[in-house]
Amino acid sequence: MSTGKQHVVHVGFHASEAHTADFDTDHVTAVMPRASAARLPAALASRFARIAVLDLPDTDDLDTYDRAVDGMRDLVAELVAEFGPPAGIIGLYEHTTLPAARLREHFGVPGTSVRTAIRCRDKVPMKQALSGTGIRVPRFLAVGPGTGREELARFAAGLPGRIVLKPRSQGASIGVRILDGAAQLLALAEAGGIEEGYEAEEFVEGSIYHVDGVVRDAELRWFCASRYLDSCFDFQHGTTPLAAVTPDDPGLVGRMRRFTETVLRALELTDSTFHLELFHTPGDELVFLEIGNRFGGAGIGWHQRTVYGVDLAREAALACLGRPSELAAPTTMLDHRQVGSSGWLYMPAVGGTVRVVAVTGLDELPASVVAADTPAAGDVLAAAGRTWPTAGGFLVTGESAAAVERDMDRIIHTYTLETKAGD
Repeated sequence: MSTGKQHVVHVGFHASEAHTADFDTDHVTAVMPRASAARLPAALASRFARIAVLDLPDTDDLDTYDRAVDGMRDLVAELVAEFGPPAGIIGLYEHTTLPAARLREHFGVPGTSVRTAIRCRDKVPMKQALSGTGIRVPRFLAVGPGTGREELARFAAGLPGRIVLKPRSQGASIGVRILDGAAQLLALAEAGGIEEGYEAEEFVEGSIYHVDGVVRDAELRWFCASRYLDSCFDFQHGTTPLAAVTPDDPGLVGRMRRFTETVLRALELTDSTFHLELFHTPGDELVFLEIGNRFGGAGIGWHQRTVYGVDLAREAALACLGRPSELAAPTTMLDHRQVGSSGWLYMPAVGGTVRVVAVTGLDELPASVVAADTPAAGDVLAAAGRTWPTAGGFLVTGESAAAVERDMDRIIHTYTLETKAGD
């Protein structure tokens, strides 16, 4: 087919990123599981030149896509035969960045390499790549069912307290366990409770920050740091609101920016959006946690787009295509001087499937709320199958980080849902 249009292949696609695709100027195709394709609105699905489907389990296992890369390769070959060689292969999500890189390598398409994509997915080579950079990482050990007791004991003996056990290539705190210490780790191993593809690492005390940005031609074009008021782990495993607030300390922000630039260089991530997490310890040390070569989830994209005008999803697609960034110049959130600080807040969803009977507290929202996404009476909320189940989301701006945190606390204590079981 020769129409002057370029062929752009998406690995996976969600309706929320429809604005990232140039359907009028490109032949846009996609490879995705049948269940994911079925969830696309019919009007959106009809805009694709073709959607090639895989029969994969509908699961939150982020490695499912990568295990199916051989089937994807065959499907993309069919798309290439119909629409021509790809100008770009786009993977926007945590579970699609690595298979997209493998497909690029196979079809000779420029973009983030397999080597870098693995470093941004697998937490072991990710940390190994930072050796010798001056970046502190938690002490860690790749573990599985075959890891010997002596090796586990030596590792645990060198740690001061709790131990984190986590999958090497999942996200959103899925599968993460926090153990009391060496005894619990060894007991778990003896009971056969350590699965293949896991990592044990030192528990680091401190505040957790997420850094979201855009890097193009190895230059940091956008940088925004935010401090989690709680953690993804607490949100996923409890009933704690999930919120993050941008710091207003220029010195700390400058240190985090230099930290981020060092990490990007070490991982050779030159053209991408990214989501990095780090600790700020009580001793004022910055410690690496992890990074993904994709835009942040939860309320992050909404926050960046609404408050700062930075569309991370769109920037991710442009980077995968090698097309120019829409950001005029390198900036940070502190360059937006009209915003002293800002943040996003997600209220945790109630368990199971419920119908909303009433919503209270909306008339008491502080004036600092610049956007809200809340259910209405009669709506049905279902937590199952959603990575970030929420009973309401809010974006807040203020003159300082302290002011934003104060107003978020007010929302948490005044906003409530009355629900009843059922659908």
